[in-house]
Amino acid sequence: MNNIQAIKKFIAAEKKDSLLINQVSEEIGLFYINFIENESDIKNIKLNYKYHYIEEEVIDLFGKHEVDLCFSNNRKDIDRHINSNNKCIIFTDYRNFKIFSSSILTINGYEYQKDIDYYIKEELKIVNSGLIEFSKENPFLTFSELSKYFVSSNSYVKENKIKEKYNFILEIRKELFSLKKNQKSSIDIYFNLKQEVKYKKFNFLIY
Repeated sequence: MNNIQAIKKFIAAEKKDSLLINQVSEEIGLFYINFIENESDIKNIKLNYKYHYIEEEVIDLFGKHEVDLCFSNNRKDIDRHINSNNKCIIFTDYRNFKIFSSSILTINGYEYQKDIDYYIKEELKIVNSGLIEFSKENPFLTFSELSKYFVSSNSYVKENKIKEKYNFILEIRKELFSLKKNQKSSIDIYFNLKQEVKYKKFNFLIY
């Protein structure tokens, strides 16, 4: 089973368990975060964003499936998340990845290019070398570029002028993630998404 299949299986399972991801960098980590968010949306699973461990148990009288999305390089915090009663996905560094790899299910972010290749070709059934190569080079933009492809697959051309243009989108994505993590209002998240859509639409018209 590869990483994409392992993450999908973990999200879908009702068992309360832990998954640890070595995110390597913010850019690579965002690919996995976006993938998890996308899969959770499809399966109607609620994600709870947590940067610090808080001792609490998710009690849902209606049986709604929830997953804690945790971010920590602190070994004690990671231990607490793993031993909690909540199902959780933990993003951490390579040092902690090595420490916990023998005891829980882990994903090595250094394999992100292979994961992107599999996800686009096998899961989405898209055969477009330009899209795949672009996504491998810019993992944090994979889902943004996929949305562009789905709008107009026949006329899709990969973006070449990446640095200045997409640094702006990276900042928008980071802000969106921060809003979700801090459980800001839906209206704040909506306006953040609207800002990205407007920016991409404007650049689509130019190029």
